[in-house]
Amino acid sequence: MKEAELATITRHLLKQSGLVFWRVTNGAVMHTIGKRSFMKKSEIAGFPDWAGVTPSGTFWALELKSESGRVSPDQMQWMEKLTKTHAIVGIARKPEDVLDFIEICGGKAIKLA
Repeated sequence: MKEAELATITRHLLKQSGLVFWRVTNGAVMHTIGKRSFMKKSEIAGFPDWAGVTPSGTFWALELKSESGRVSPDQMQWMEKLTKTHAIVGIARKPEDVLDFIEICGGKAIKLA
């Protein structure tokens, strides 16, 4: 499964979970100043794709990867930082991983169609 497909499924599952969540846009971002446009690297390169808060107030972050996708050094560094602050951190490669993560975060149990 491609990461983009997994992202679509993840959004759907998170909406049903009852968890507070948001999508984190990383990578290069287009900026425009007057008539000039340019790409600028994100200030938070490597930050996980999805983030949110559990019902008890704990911060969580989830990185999505294809089956063969590799975690970059920047991503690993962010996951280590977040883990040290007691955030719940995970990597999902398939929808079942997302469901397991939602359960760990205290979200509603959901079944895949």
